[in-house]
Amino acid sequence: MNFKKTLTALAVAGVIATPMAAQADLYASARIGLVNTDNGGVSDLDVSSVASRMGVKSEADLGNGMTGFGKYEFSVNESGGGALGIRHSMVGLKGDFGKVTLGQTYHTFYNFVVGPNDNPWRGSGFSMISYTGRTGDAISYAGGSGGVSFGATGYFVREGNEDAPDGTEFGASFGIGGMTLGVAMQDSEAQDDATIGLALTGISLGGASLGVGFQSQDDDSSFLLDVGIGNAYVHFEQNSPDVGAEDSIITVGYTKSLGRKTTAYFEFYSWDADTGNSDDDETSIAAVLKYDIE
Repeated sequence: MNFKKTLTALAVAGVIATPMAAQADLYASARIGLVNTDNGGVSDLDVSSVASRMGVKSEADLGNGMTGFGKYEFSVNESGGGALGIRHSMVGLKGDFGKVTLGQTYHTFYNFVVGPNDNPWRGSGFSMISYTGRTGDAISYAGGSGGVSFGATGYFVREGNEDAPDGTEFGASFGIGGMTLGVAMQDSEAQDDATIGLALTGISLGGASLGVGFQSQDDDSSFLLDVGIGNAYVHFEQNSPDVGAEDSIITVGYTKSLGRKTTAYFEFYSWDADTGNSDDDETSIAAVLKYDIE
């Protein structure tokens, strides 16, 4: 079976739901590295895939200033077993009115208050109140006016006879000098109180760039600090619940471009579970070579 022709046929048939389907773009990112992880006092050194992925994407001009688009992206099993997982599975429309997206992808809360500071390759999101990455069963709108961007998301995870939508997100961002402030709210039937998030990025301090983040839900809170100096970065998160452990994570990394489509990165992270037992903590050191295939 010709794998490229098969994926292209699937993309034309399903990714863009229009008779005037555009040619699909196939892409992949192979990320293989040497990773040492110490978890629960047990150290493991391995060569493995580290968030490698492959996908197909396309968009088509629908006329009247509108464009249809879609993407399927799959994660490659890190254990080397060959299994695929779904990262993105979405379709949408965009035009002068903004952009509407349906399916599994990054949505409003992530885009406005998590993503702007989600800079480490691996060591991020472990110590936040709400780390919403690629989530599904949702419809999102993103738009803007003047210097303000805004968005909204509704989730539809049908379990029983709940009122729809089952969860909502609202967010906005705007410039303050050379900085950007993002604000977002996330609420759902599973939460007693809404989560409020803030992200301030583009802070310059000498030769360093800084970003800070804050989330609050009732009496719980989390704080984030992200510092970039050239190709190096330091990322810190701390989750401070009203009841329970105050866990934290610190990540130190360095990224180096080796040429066209080829990048190497080195990253160390240490997660402190704050249980008083060092066996509950985790540390990881990774040296990864990334090659993008297009």
